[in-house]
Amino acid sequence: MYQVMVVDDEPAAVNLIRTVVEKKIDRFTVSDTAYDGKEAMEKIKEARPDVLITDIQMPVMNGLELVRMAKELYPGLICVIVSGYQEFEYAKQAIQYGVTEYILKPIVPSDMRKVFEKIGEKLAVEYYRQRNLLIHRMVNDIPTKKEEIGRYFQGGRYYGAVIRRNGLPCHFADHAKTEVFSDINEWMITYGRDDQETLYLCPEEIVCGDYVEMIKRQIKKEQPEAAYETSIIFRKSVPGEEIGIMVRELYRVLDGSIILGKNQTIIADDGKDFVLETDKNYDFLQNLEYLAKGQKFERLKKEIEGLIQRWDKENRTQLWMESRVRQICYMLQRYGVGEADYREYEYLLDEAFVNAGSWEQLFTSLMDIFYKDQKEDTLNLHKQSTEEYFEKIKDYIQNNMAKPISLQSVSKEMGVSQTYLSRLFRKYEDISFNNYLTFLRMEKAKELLKSEDKIFVKDVAEQVGYKDQFYFSRIFHTYTGVRPSEYIEKEKR
Repeated sequence: MYQVMVVDDEPAAVNLIRTVVEKKIDRFTVSDTAYDGKEAMEKIKEARPDVLITDIQMPVMNGLELVRMAKELYPGLICVIVSGYQEFEYAKQAIQYGVTEYILKPIVPSDMRKVFEKIGEKLAVEYYRQRNLLIHRMVNDIPTKKEEIGRYFQGGRYYGAVIRRNGLPCHFADHAKTEVFSDINEWMITYGRDDQETLYLCPEEIVCGDYVEMIKRQIKKEQPEAAYETSIIFRKSVPGEEIGIMVRELYRVLDGSIILGKNQTIIADDGKDFVLETDKNYDFLQNLEYLAKGQKFERLKKEIEGLIQRWDKENRTQLWMESRVRQICYMLQRYGVGEADYREYEYLLDEAFVNAGSWEQLFTSLMDIFYKDQKEDTLNLHKQSTEEYFEKIKDYIQNNMAKPISLQSVSKEMGVSQTYLSRLFRKYEDISFNNYLTFLRMEKAKELLKSEDKIFVKDVAEQVGYKDQFYFSRIFHTYTGVRPSEYIEKEKR
């Protein structure tokens, strides 16, 4: 509910506006009223409303002065002026203070409704932005006021769960660009560190029966393409101010539980203490270093393959395996094997773990990183520049985005390795393959939604490669700031 403050020196006008807002307009409620600008200013500081509706002509402090002072303190406050035709000069002055909406006297309920529809669109965008920033601060343990938490989490107590499709978020590649947020649907808040993840925050009041079973059904319903999935469910509800603690625990368990290629559902608060694997034994490096020193590369490859296969059978977590793979990388670098650039290594290792659905795929990618990709030489033999070839790759993606394509499928189709494909995207687009694919799909979705023909969101989702329309809507809202249905209405105007 968005909070509205009404300010007018005429009680009848205040009552009329209150009645129209509460009876005729959804998602808005009148939280407070005042009869002059000075009184209103004091109440604004306490109540922090979303919308201020004020008459211009009032004693003590007029509406324009009130708007000026309120906007200085709270720039995001939406101010609506109530004025007559004869007060046009006042209205022009109000524009300078950031007023964009007006209600003309005598007040007509249908006109007020139209004004509030516009306000609702603006507030929705800002509301979700602010709430997502709040979630981000809470998750990262940045001090947050209790009043602010109560403003954006009004459900009292909340359950939580997180699902991760494939591996952990990239640590280095596109790090600043990957964080993905989403809006609130009919009953649940969703959020994610990238488009392969969904964090569910569910108000206790809407839960009927067993929350664990309910969230399992929700997870099953939302099924984007994935090689494997890891779900962490927090069984106990927590008050709004403890959401950050709960989410950090969910992420801690998630990040320490993901096993390459293995589907898992874990209850985070089942009474068992979750302990990360902390084994620091790197004795296996001695034999690898001996082989690298002697330039015995074929034996080295077989040894690394055997290690990764063994770790897979032991159900070692991604974090545990990553630490060992990085140690191998650094050791090989010392002996002139693989990439010389540290940042390049980190980027490619990120991509390798994110896109691998099995230990075999991981091993193939690692070999490409360690020994470089021989496909570069193949391209040169055909006297075709890498830039020209990359354009062909982009054309293929554009023409096939409705299919469940991935880094693996495109690399196979185009005859290059996943690692080499990742290098091309970094070199020519400065973006990861996954982010580029999302960009193309969202731009295509916008084109389809803008078309003259009547089209359903479900059909658009399918045409741009999403089996689940709800997941598509979440990503679309993240990308554009509005839901697909809202985007259609916006384009019709």
